Amino acid sequence: MKRIVTLMLAAMLVLGSVAGASAADIKAKGQWDFSFEFLDNPDFQGQDNDGAKEDTFGAKQRLRTQIDIIASENLRGVVYFEMGDTVWGNKDGALGADGKSVEVKRSYLDWTVPNTALMVRMGIQGLALPGAVAGSPVLDDDVAALTMTYKFNDMFAATAFWARPYDTSTSGETSGQNLQDEIDLFGVVLPVTLDGAKITPWAMYGALGKDVNGSDSTTYNSASWKQAAYGLRPINAPAAQTFGNDSNAWWVGSSFELSMFAPLSFKLDAMYGSVDGDEIGSIEMDRAGWLVIGAIDYKMDMVTPGIFAWYASGDDDDATNGSERMPYVSPDFGPTSFGFDKPGAPIATDSLVSVSGTGMWGVGLQLADISFVENLKHTIRVVYMTGTNNEDMVTNASLTSPVQSGNGLYMTDKDHAWEVNFDHFYKIYDNLDLMVEMGYIKADLDEDTWGNKEFDDAWKLGFNLKYSF
Repeated sequence: MKRIVTLMLAAMLVLGSVAGASAADIKAKGQWDFSFEFLDNPDFQGQDNDGAKEDTFGAKQRLRTQIDIIASENLRGVVYFEMGDTVWGNKDGALGADGKSVEVKRSYLDWTVPNTALMVRMGIQGLALPGAVAGSPVLDDDVAALTMTYKFNDMFAATAFWARPYDTSTSGETSGQNLQDEIDLFGVVLPVTLDGAKITPWAMYGALGKDVNGSDSTTYNSASWKQAAYGLRPINAPAAQTFGNDSNAWWVGSSFELSMFAPLSFKLDAMYGSVDGDEIGSIEMDRAGWLVIGAIDYKMDMVTPGIFAWYASGDDDDATNGSERMPYVSPDFGPTSFGFDKPGAPIATDSLVSVSGTGMWGVGLQLADISFVENLKHTIRVVYMTGTNNEDMVTNASLTSPVQSGNGLYMTDKDHAWEVNFDHFYKIYDNLDLMVEMGYIKADLDEDTWGNKEFDDAWKLGFNLKYSF
C-alpha cells in the first residue's frame, strides 16, 4: 500500500507540473489479470526422474497501467507501469504485501516532425518484428529504442529503428580501454497493403560487442538476457564469454497475408538469420539458419477450422562448426498455448517446448472460435512436433539434458512430442473476460539419445480473469 500511495503522489506531482506548463489531456488504460493454474511436470522429467521440485498449484496477479499525456495529435508522452507478476503468498504477495513490485514497463515520447508525415517514437517501448501466423520467432519485447515511421500513402509505409537492448557500462572506458559491451539492433519494416493482401518485408542488423558477457545475469534483465545469450550462440558455447571479437548478426524475412479469397485466408512467415562470430577455443561461434511457418483458415458461422505448419533448420553433427539453427534475440512465438509463448496469453506457465520454434518442425490442426452460446468461444488444437537437430550433436556437444532453461527443449530428429489444447473464452461483461486453458504435452524424447532417461508428460489447467479499463 505504501508503494501505491508513493506512486500516486509522484504521478500527481508529474501531472501537476505538466498542467502548469501547458494544457494536456490525461488518459489512462490498462488491465488487471488474475491467474490460477494447476501445472504438472513442466520439465518433462518428473521428481522421480531427477526433475525439479514443483508446486502443482499457483495463483498470480498483475496490474498494467498505461498513462497517456497528450499535448496534441502531434505530441504525446506515454508511461506504462506494471505491478507483478505477483505470486499469492510469496514475496510481494505474502502476508503484509508491502513489496517493491512496481516497475516501469514502457516510457516513451511520440511526436511528429513539423510539416511532415514522419512519426517518431523514442524511449523504452514495445518493438516487434512481423509475425503474421504466430508472432515473431526473432524479436518481440520491450526495449530502449528510437523508431521512425513514414506513411507514404494508404498502400505503403516504412518503419526504421535503432534499439539498444544491452550496454554493460555507462562510463565507456575501464582502465583506459574502450569497452565494446553493447548490442545494437538496426532494422527496417516495409508494409505493403493491397486489396485483399498484405506483404511486409523486413530486415535487421545487429552489432554484437566483444565485451558483452554471456554469463552476466545481474547487469542485464536475467530472463531476457538468458534468452538472447542462448539464441545468438551455438548450443555448446562457453558460458563465460559471448563472442570472441566484435561480431555481426543479420536477419531478413517477410510476412504474407491473403484475405481476397474470404472466408478462406492464408498467412505465411519466412525468414533467415545469421551470426558471424569468431572462434573461441575449438568452437566456432557462427550461427545461421531459417524458419518458415504458414497457416490456412476457413471462417464459418460457428467455427473456424484451420491447419498450420512450420519447419526450421537444425544443427548438424559437428559440435565445432557453429550452429545451423536460426539465431534470435527475444522472441514471442506461439503456435500453441502451452508448449509455446502464445502472444496475448494470460499470465501462466508456457514455452515448455520452445520460445522460438527453431531446431524443429511441427504441424497442427485446430478448430477455433467454436461458438454455440453468445459470448462463449472454444478452441481445440492438436499438434505434432519433432526436432531437426542431428541426434549425434547430443554426444558431440556433451549435452546432458534436452531441457534448456528459459528456452524450452533441444529436440533432435529422434525426439517427438504431441500437444493438445482445449481453450475457452467467455466475455462476462464488456470489460471482464474469463479464459480457461487446458493443455497436455506428450514428450516422446529418445531415451538412448539422452542417456536412458525417462520423460513424463506435462499438463496444465489455467484460469485467467482479465479486467480491462
